Amino acid sequence: MIVSCPKCGFRYQYDESRFGEAKTKRLKCSKCDGIFEVQKPAVLAGGDDRPVARVAPPPRAEETTKELDARSLRDEAESSLPDLAPLPPNRRYSLAVILGAGAGQIFQLGRPRVILGRGAGCDVQLQDSETSRKHAMLEIHDDEAALTDLESTNGTFVDGVKIQKTIIHSHGEFSLGATTLMFIVTEMQEVH
Repeated sequence: MIVSCPKCGFRYQYDESRFGEAKTKRLKCSKCDGIFEVQKPAVLAGGDDRPVARVAPPPRAEETTKELDARSLRDEAESSLPDLAPLPPNRRYSLAVILGAGAGQIFQLGRPRVILGRGAGCDVQLQDSETSRKHAMLEIHDDEAALTDLESTNGTFVDGVKIQKTIIHSHGEFSLGATTLMFIVTEMQEVH
């Protein structure tokens, strides 16, 4: 079958037998390095047995193959973790960048489990070359969070001490690479 890169239009001959039992295959264009998905050929309605290839929309341009792999690994890793209780509606959770390239930036946290790093698949994406693509994970429980280093290259630090896993309370600070963040829990007042 013939497939075309949706980014540059370059055409390829693709052997249908490579699908095996899979319904889709992810391909990387050798001309523009664009990444796209091809669906397994299907039989057209009306008895026409010519194969049909459907090209899925390309991923965000800024995502590389490694970042796509990191995002799928993150999703896979999270699926094996136990579910966490939803965040309480009367509290707001955020991370403030207090030192580093993104100083002054505030990330609102809307999920009880967030991944921090410089990779495109992270919930909190830091613009810090000393931060790993998938650097650390926060799991929020009421007014504190469990901070876990995800085998990062340069480590995760609390009070200058390298940690593997620790508890961070509201206004607690920690560092990933050259970035220092503060975990903030804000009580929300009910409006009557």
